[in-house]
Parts: sequence; structure tokens; C-alpha cells
Amino acid sequence: MMPTHHLNVIHKKPKGGKSGRPPVLLVHGAWHGAWCWEGNFLDRFAEAGFEVHAIDLRGHGESETVKAMRWNRIADYVDDVASVVETFDRPPVVIGHSMGGYICQHLMHRPVEIAGAGLLATVPYYGVIKTTAKIAVTRPIDFAKANLFWTLYPLVARPAAAKHMFLDSDADAKAIADFHARLIDESYWGFLDMLVFDLPAKPTRNIPVLVVGGQLDTLFSSDSQVATAARYGAICHLIENAPHDLMLSKQWESAADHFVEWAASLG
Repeated sequence: MMPTHHLNVIHKKPKGGKSGRPPVLLVHGAWHGAWCWEGNFLDRFAEAGFEVHAIDLRGHGESETVKAMRWNRIADYVDDVASVVETFDRPPVVIGHSMGGYICQHLMHRPVEIAGAGLLATVPYYGVIKTTAKIAVTRPIDFAKANLFWTLYPLVARPAAAKHMFLDSDADAKAIADFHARLIDESYWGFLDMLVFDLPAKPTRNIPVLVVGGQLDTLFSSDSQVATAARYGAICHLIENAPHDLMLSKQWESAADHFVEWAASLG
């Protein structure tokens, strides 16, 4: 499946040259891009001897826009990831954050070979219904704007809201401003897919899965991560005092090392 649009993929070679370990593909979540893996996860995997890649999904980062953001479907994003997977010489370990984890759950049903699916602070297998209900109650104006205009940007439009959703509670003003400036709109149809229209079925293939979540995640609770791990017969690690964006938090090394150790065992 070759994409008809340009997909930007960041690449780092393994430290010390080619190794026998499987390649790794990192998939960002909603509002983000491949930039969220730079410096931390990308470097840690490369230092551990992995050839590591991070994709910009269509309409994100440096990847081509195929249609207006609101019309992108989860299946479109899965298409993007599957098309990159098919370029590898051997099955990669695919690790997704948040919506990226949801994409990985769908990828397990596609006719592409992957060595494992890593789920980081993932949208749970049952979707975003609980998170949506919480936002509707606690942020009714922002929620109303999102539904009225078919755009998810109102949910991250204010730096303080973005900090609460994603970052460490003690993140400084500059870090918050720099992070917020990189956030973009996200697909409204993708949200509807995660709400009700495209929930992942339980996979029929025996694909190794690892779940890592943050105990202070304000979007997806520890219980949701444990439940998702149970669905896939996987181990779940919960990082103390960690927010939703574990790859950008003070605890990023702990989260990354869980995946590095697990991915190494799949080689």
C-alpha cells in the first residue's frame, strides 16, 4: 500500500551501526506531530541500538494535507502507518501515544506484519466516551465550540488548558508556551470514530502488546490503561506522577525504558 501523498518520517540510525533488533516506528497522538518524540524517545531507542522512525500523520507536521483536517478518519491514519510499515525490511515494533495507540490497536487488524504494538497513554479500546463526558461537564463552553464548528482546537486553544491536559503540573511558563505553539487542530471525524463509529475489535493475531500509562493522566485514567492491557493480554506499567504526555515529562526515561526493554525482547 503506497501512499498517494507525502508522509514525513523522521529517522535516526542505531548507535554503533546496524543491529539485529527490530526497527521501531513511533506514532504521535491528536494535536501533536513527530516532533513530540524528538530528543527523548528517538534518542533513547537509537542509543539502545534500534533504527527508529517517527511519522507525521497526514495533515500534521511536514506531511501532506490530503483533505481538510476535520474530515480525516481514524482509518486514514491507520492507512498512513500501514504504508510506512510496508517499507521496512522486517516487521517493526510500532509504538503509539494516545490517539496513536488507538491507531496501533486498529493496525493489528491490517494485513501488515508488525513485531509488536506499544501503547503509551493510549485511548482505551472502548474509545473516548468517558473522557468526552468529563470534558463536556468540566469545560462546557470549549466542548460546545468544538461541536458547533467541527474542530477540536478549542480544547487546546488556551495554554493553561493544554498544560492541564498534557504536561507536568510544575511545567514552567516557557515550556508551556513552546509546547502550545506546536499544537494544531485535530480531526473532528477522528474524534467521532474514537467515540463510537470505529472502535477496534479484539485482534485475532497473537501480536505482543505493552501498555504504559501515567498515574496523573487527566485524559485517560490508570484504570483505562489497565483495562486495555487486560484486553490484549498485556503487561501494564503505570508511571508515578506522570502526565498524559509521558514522552515529554520528567518521567520520560522511565516510560521509554519500559518500551526499550520490551522491544529488545522481541528481536
